[in-house]
Amino acid sequence: MSCVVIDKKVNKKCVKLNIEKENYYKKCGFRNNNNFGLRHCWKVKDNGEDVYLSVFSRDTGRANSENKCELPPPIDNELYFGSFMLVMHKEKESYKKESILDLSVEKWEQIYNKLCGGFEDLGGDDSYSSEEEIDPELLTKEGYSKEDGFIVDDEEDESIDELDEIDEIDENEEVTGEETDEDEDEDEDEDEDEDYDTESDGSYIASELDEEEYLETDED
Repeated sequence: MSCVVIDKKVNKKCVKLNIEKENYYKKCGFRNNNNFGLRHCWKVKDNGEDVYLSVFSRDTGRANSENKCELPPPIDNELYFGSFMLVMHKEKESYKKESILDLSVEKWEQIYNKLCGGFEDLGGDDSYSSEEEIDPELLTKEGYSKEDGFIVDDEEDESIDELDEIDEIDENEEVTGEETDEDEDEDEDEDEDEDYDTESDGSYIASELDEEEYLETDED
């Protein structure tokens, strides 16, 4: 029979289990069984049958000797020191040789994934890809997706350009139709000239009338 031992650097190895439970600490490289013992027992499936998986370790130790391997719940937040061992057996509280089952590193990793709730397969069919196929009808000439809402078709570009041209023409018409200050000054000058001519004509007529009246007076 065999078990799995994991050291503090998370190196895994399969070792023969040919000793009694009281001497399990030796498989972990400890000189004695101080603070060494059973920490948890999980019920798992192996070939469709219910079996048990137990972990043995030390729960106290020197600084920098902590085991960095994170175990499945409910002991995922517990801290253990040095190496620990995993033993698979048929009966929950029996560690006799006839109850021990072979445990390989590969089998432990499979059980570990199930106990941790499984891991998402990043290379699976459900994984997202930025190069996902897009309906050709939803693509512009340049190959961009119209679904984004930020791409404008060429026809829309042309209509926008036409609108811009119309706006420019309207603005030019408004500018040319406005009367400038120079034009206003010229109009005022013309008005003043007309007033001057009118006054000069009136004064000329008045002078003629005065002369006639003067002549008539002399004859009398």
